[in-house]
Amino acid sequence: MAPQLIQSLQLLQMSTLELEMEVKQQLEINPLLEESTESLLTDEDHSEEPKEALKEEQELPKDSEEVDLDAILDEQFDLGSYNSERTEYDPNWETDREPQENRITTVRPLVEQLLEQLSWSVGLSVKDREVGEYIIGNLDERGFLCCSIEDVANDLVVDLGQVENVLSVIQTFNPIGIAARDVRESLMIQLEMVDVPLASLATSIVRDFMDDLIHRRLTRITRGLGISNEELKKAIQIIENLQPYPGSLVDGDYNGLLTLDSEVTYITPDLIVVKEGEEWVVSLVDGSLPALRINPQYADLLQKPQNVAGHQEVKSFVSKNLNDARWLINAIQQRKTTMLKVANYLVRAQIDFFEHGSSHLRPMVLQDVADAVEMHVSTISRVSNGKYIQTPHGVFEIKYFFDSRVSTDDGVDVSARSVKDKIVRMVSDENKAKPLSDKEIADRLGEGGLKIARRTIAKYRDQLSIPSQRYRKEI
Repeated sequence: MAPQLIQSLQLLQMSTLELEMEVKQQLEINPLLEESTESLLTDEDHSEEPKEALKEEQELPKDSEEVDLDAILDEQFDLGSYNSERTEYDPNWETDREPQENRITTVRPLVEQLLEQLSWSVGLSVKDREVGEYIIGNLDERGFLCCSIEDVANDLVVDLGQVENVLSVIQTFNPIGIAARDVRESLMIQLEMVDVPLASLATSIVRDFMDDLIHRRLTRITRGLGISNEELKKAIQIIENLQPYPGSLVDGDYNGLLTLDSEVTYITPDLIVVKEGEEWVVSLVDGSLPALRINPQYADLLQKPQNVAGHQEVKSFVSKNLNDARWLINAIQQRKTTMLKVANYLVRAQIDFFEHGSSHLRPMVLQDVADAVEMHVSTISRVSNGKYIQTPHGVFEIKYFFDSRVSTDDGVDVSARSVKDKIVRMVSDENKAKPLSDKEIADRLGEGGLKIARRTIAKYRDQLSIPSQRYRKEI
């Protein structure tokens, strides 16, 4: 494919944040592009360019003016990966490409925090600090020491006791539980800092019954420790408030009970859907995207007399960049048109979702949208992946609205996602002492007209990150 055609495909796949970075890069490398306070140029806006410059512009392929890619996409994509009436789309399918996300964090890297605390520690020799830096450098993303203390002693040629002493000092740093060898040790370190009733009981459970706790064999714990169910319940609550992976902590004062404060991910939506009166209105989020126009001063160079020295080189340079600039402007405009067209159809097709919520999501596949908006199915896939739409019910990736069909007894198709919502509600309302099995969930759905196999319930439950019956059991 021509470079400009590849660029059009890439721009269509980009999120708004990625597109913003791409435009800024193009502004730096293409002198004929400049920011404008006006809206993006369209074909009618080119009147301000010198007529001679337009004549000298390299001729674009006719098919590229609208960038209709249907003729070439069949060879570029594996259509078996996309939806059709005869194939089922897995809404949990992930591509290798991660969506662009706007991550905001003001917390310094964990290694930097630990090295600073090491520098403040008193009573450590120069060699001790060297051992400490080695230990900190060998912590994994969970905050665990990923090598043995014997390896540290051998690599630095120090006594094993010296390594153990330095390690015990680092394990007192914030976040508490850092530099442990496994989850059990990390929890034990944290429990030493907890000053609440039954903390000693929680320590005994972690030290002696960790495997039973993980597999929810609660009767073994009560019998082994000679405690009541109420005491076990309170001790488990203490343990569950600890952080098994202290390396994932990004905030907090670490005093008393530790709480899990995972890294917060902020998503900037690419589209916004709001209800104005009785109508649903779709708008594109491009407020931070600079508007572009052709720099007329550079374009005027094409009108210089041809007998000027070096004119041909200048003319060739300006002509190429003018061509690239117009391609970029047109591609951005087409991307905007394509996204709005797809989003508007989604709103019309999924009007019940926007009115009432996810339980009213209709089954839909990529091919449905492609046929409705008369675009290639691969184009719809590019628009769907990595782009988010803000609705009154939350922010969703566009591909969230594509879901497989599940038939009911009365012949009405419902989306698999609505079935998952029913499963979530069943699990949240179940008796925690006697959680529902996959078969019981399937039977209850069957009573409502949804005939779904037990193994399908297990698959949906795994996709929803809902533990199995045993691990949901509580006292």
